[in-house]
Amino acid sequence: MPRSPKTNSPSVPAASTSKSGRAPLPTVLRVAVGWWLTVAFVCAAFAVAAFLNSDFAGTMSPVGFLGLGLLLSVLAIILLIGAWRLWRGQLQGRIMLTTFGLIGGMPLLFRGPRLLPVAIALLVGVVLLWLPQSIQFFKPQTDEARAKRKAARKAEKAARARR
Repeated sequence: MPRSPKTNSPSVPAASTSKSGRAPLPTVLRVAVGWWLTVAFVCAAFAVAAFLNSDFAGTMSPVGFLGLGLLLSVLAIILLIGAWRLWRGQLQGRIMLTTFGLIGGMPLLFRGPRLLPVAIALLVGVVLLWLPQSIQFFKPQTDEARAKRKAARKAEKAARARR
């Protein structure tokens, strides 16, 4: 496959692009989207369970269950947004899911055996986002963002020099 001179990655032939003009997602990213959607729906299911338990727990103050339900609801929404962005092939989706996967998964590794499956699920999702096929897919977006940051720094430096 011919290499693109800018990115040194295989160029995508025109026949393999979709109708929207973007390259199709590699298999690893499609699996990652499915994985993160599953994690988001599990979070949403636990949020519903927490809200239901706040009604049926028989405690005087269901604040703990309501707080847990609210936290899991927000997390599910964030994960759904990240999975949607990832499905669209946007770099922001990978960054968002990596951030939440690492922030949530790493501390849970050391919280005991009950939370270990949750930690493993989050960290497996992060690993799927950083496999070589995924890195190669996002390389043009990464290079473009890096070039924009470099140009902005150069313009800022030139503006300071003019003063």
